[in-house]
Amino acid sequence: MYIIAAFVFSLILTPAVVKAAGSFSTPVKDELAGKHEYKKGTCSLGSVAIVSSFAAGAFICKEDQALDYLFLSLPFFIIGLADDVLKFSRNNADGFKSITKLFLQLISSVFVSFMLRDSYGNIHPALYYPAAVLFMTTTVNALNITDGLDGLAAKVSLPTLILSSAAFPSLRSSSMILFAVLSAYLIYNSSRASVFMGDGGSHFIGAFIALTALFSHHAAAVAFSSAVIYLELISSFIQIIAIRVFSRKVFLMAPFHHHLEMKGIGEEKIVDTFFCISVFSSLLSAILFLRVF
Repeated sequence: MYIIAAFVFSLILTPAVVKAAGSFSTPVKDELAGKHEYKKGTCSLGSVAIVSSFAAGAFICKEDQALDYLFLSLPFFIIGLADDVLKFSRNNADGFKSITKLFLQLISSVFVSFMLRDSYGNIHPALYYPAAVLFMTTTVNALNITDGLDGLAAKVSLPTLILSSAAFPSLRSSSMILFAVLSAYLIYNSSRASVFMGDGGSHFIGAFIALTALFSHHAAAVAFSSAVIYLELISSFIQIIAIRVFSRKVFLMAPFHHHLEMKGIGEEKIVDTFFCISVFSSLLSAILFLRVF
């Protein structure tokens, strides 16, 4: 029942948020102005519908795990939403300064790691805290960077949610609630999107995936199933290093999905390809790390 409720809430709330948001839209980056001209004016508050629908499903579910996911992911959602509001108010594609956003993410990651400390028993704090904070922050940024094409961030997250639902019974309810929410959301977010999740949505989903790794105690399996988002993050990191150290670009534009766009590959083709890779990496993760098959 709670899965159906989450789907219905997302199906109804998403267009309602678009209507209520009015002119709320974050600007397109200058480098993408030509290719993404048609996206200007598209509502960027999809995160409100995503988080609200997940909250509805979690409260109907009444399982502590689902409510824990909601509570622990909220700080990241707030950071992302604040960034979206700044972009809109300044009419600029840049919100927080990178160092400010990173600081806020690190603080939130420390908070989450502290809240989960008792579940890690024999792991020494000197190892647990740095690893947990790094993993949380990296995953949130990886999903945030991946969110650049219609439907991409949501679609590459679905296989990981299915994996966690199948492999970790204690996390099944939470994973299926978000799966239901994103499935309904994609009806409006697939190309051409009528709503974007914004940084609020990508931060929330990234935090959710990181929490899945920490709750399940199978970080390697979850990370491998989410290989696409980490490869996107690595491509951006390589580009930054190449420009700052060697004064040249490795990619036409980072992250990698924009490089493919600049090469003339269609947006839907890129999204479908990345989704297929996510499905394969999740299946491979189930075989290699979880011995599901």
